[in-house]
Amino acid sequence: MITEDELKRSEIRAHMFKALAHPLRIYFLEKLKEKSWCVCELADEAGIPKSAASKHLAQLKEAGLVEDSKTGTRVEYSITAPCLLDMAACAEGVVLENRKKQIGLN
Repeated sequence: MITEDELKRSEIRAHMFKALAHPLRIYFLEKLKEKSWCVCELADEAGIPKSAASKHLAQLKEAGLVEDSKTGTRVEYSITAPCLLDMAACAEGVVLENRKKQIGLN
């Protein structure tokens, strides 16, 4: 039977993965791995309104995946767990290989 600690850890991980369940949030994390960005720069880079970028970044922040720092009126975001993108790349490679096998390419 699942212990209380195991359940709590699984809930935290599910919450984190839920925050990753949008392509723009993954894109933002990839950009933030390079350097810190302000909301307006990320919005311009993604071609979306600043308000939409702010909402996506708020979800990532709430999940603990990014942090922000304010200088005057400028808010810059940085990634807190860049290793997350390495894990995603690893999983992506495995999934692609499995799909190739399924359709007979390997």
